[in-house]
Amino acid sequence: MIRKNSDERGTVLLGVLLTVLILTLLGLVSMNLATQEVLQISTNKNEAAARHLAEAGADLVVRWFHDPTSTPVDVQPFVVKRYDLPDIGSSFFDTAGRSQFSGSSDMPDVLYDATRPSDDRLLNDPSAGWFRSLSSLGRIERVKVYGPTRPGLLCSVDVTATAKHLSRTISLQLGALAIPTLRAGVQIAHGGISLTSSEPFPVWLHWGALKVQGDVPLGRREDIPIHSSLAPINGQSYADMTVREDRWLNLWIGQDALFAPTASGTASLPSNVYPHRDPSPGLHMDVWPYELLKKYALKYGVYYSRDSEGLLYRNGTVRSGLGMTVEEVFRSRAVGEHHGLVFIDTLDALPPHGDNLGTILIEIDYPEGIFIVNAHIQFRPRGSGKSVSALSPPDEGSTSVATRIPVTLSGIHLNGILSTAGDVSYEGRPRVFGALLVEGHISPSLPSYTPIEVWYDSDFRNGMFRGLPVVFTAPGTWQEKY
Repeated sequence: MIRKNSDERGTVLLGVLLTVLILTLLGLVSMNLATQEVLQISTNKNEAAARHLAEAGADLVVRWFHDPTSTPVDVQPFVVKRYDLPDIGSSFFDTAGRSQFSGSSDMPDVLYDATRPSDDRLLNDPSAGWFRSLSSLGRIERVKVYGPTRPGLLCSVDVTATAKHLSRTISLQLGALAIPTLRAGVQIAHGGISLTSSEPFPVWLHWGALKVQGDVPLGRREDIPIHSSLAPINGQSYADMTVREDRWLNLWIGQDALFAPTASGTASLPSNVYPHRDPSPGLHMDVWPYELLKKYALKYGVYYSRDSEGLLYRNGTVRSGLGMTVEEVFRSRAVGEHHGLVFIDTLDALPPHGDNLGTILIEIDYPEGIFIVNAHIQFRPRGSGKSVSALSPPDEGSTSVATRIPVTLSGIHLNGILSTAGDVSYEGRPRVFGALLVEGHISPSLPSYTPIEVWYDSDFRNGMFRGLPVVFTAPGTWQEKY
C-alpha cells in the first residue's frame, strides 16, 4: 500500500509537471504569436505609410502639369507643351504622336534623388520641403519622370518612399486630354455693332490676343489700347487709364478694321491691329469641338440638358422636380468654388445650328468654372463681383513663372471660360478673368454702354485648365513595386 501510494503521488506529480510544461509552451506560443502580430501590424503600418508617401509624390507630379506656381524652375521646360500644332495649338505630342518625354528609367527626363543634399532639402526639409507635412510618416527617396512605355501616353512616373527603413515604389503612367489650347483671350465670329457707330468695340481685352472674323468696327482709333512693353501691370481698367496701353494686346482681324471717320480724314493703323488675316495667312481660331467637349463633360465634368422653360437637367434626366435654374448651376458663393467643366447642351441635344440654341439668361454676381453654353446668352451680372488673385502673362518670349506678376483684379463677374455657340448680348460693365469664345455676334443691349472687359488667363495658352484633368493617371498603369 505504501508503494502504491508513492506511485500515485509520482503520477500526480508527473501530471502536474506535464500540465505546467504544456501551459508554459502555450504561453510561449501565445507570446510569440502576439509578438509576430505586433511586428506584422507595425510592418503593415510602415508599408501603408511608405505607399501613401509614394502616392503623394505621384500626385505632386500631376499637380506640376496643372499649377505653374507649384512647378520647380528646372522642371518647367518639361511640363510646358513644346510643340505647336496647326489644329490644336500647344501640345505635349509632336505631329507623329510622340511624347515630349523621351527618357528611360535609367536616364529619366526629371530626377530628384534624396542621396543628393540639394534634392533631399527640396523633398524632405522639415521647414520648406515639398513633403514636410508628411515628415512624420517617412521620407521621399526618389522621384523620376521619363518617357511612356505605351504609345499615346505622356510619361512614366516612379516615386520611392521609405517609412521605418521599409521602402515602397509606386509606378504609373500619365495620359493627357486632347483639349485645344486657347491662344487668345477673346475669339468672336463677328463684331456686333453698326459699322457707322463711333462707339468702341464691345470688348476690351488685357494681357492677350483678340481675334475676330470678318469686317470689324473698332470705333475711334484713340480708343484702341496701344501695345507698350512699359505699360504698368496693376489690374487697372482701361476706363480708368489716362493712356490706354497693355503689354500683350494684339487685335487680329479677318477682313477690314473699320474706324469711325475723323475730321482730319484717314489716320495710320494702330501698330497692334492686324487686318486681312483671312484666308491668308490665316486667323488661326482655336476651336473646341461640340462632340469632344460633350464627351469630356460626361466623363470629367457636368452635363446638362435643358427644356423650353430654361430649366437645366443634370446628366440629361428630364423629369419633373429635377430641373435646376441657371443661377443654381452657375453661381459660386466665394472665390475658389470652381464648378469645373459645365456643358449645357442644345435644345435637341444635337450639334448647334440656328434653330436649336434658344436663349439663356446669366444674371449672377460671380460664376467660376469652364462654361460651354450651346445657346444665345444674355449676360447681365448683378452685384459688384469678386476680387480675384491672378498672375500676369510671362514676359514676351519667356515661359518662366518668375516673370509673372501677382495682380489682384477687382469686380470680376466671371472667373474661367465662357464659350457659346450663339450670340452674346450684355448689360452693365461685366468683367471676366479667363477667356471669352463667341461663335456668333457680341453686342450691348443698350445704346450707351461700356465694353465687356476681359483679362486673359495665360495658363490657357499652355493648356492648363483649372477644373479639368488635363493630365491624369492612365487606367491600368498603377502598380506597386517592392
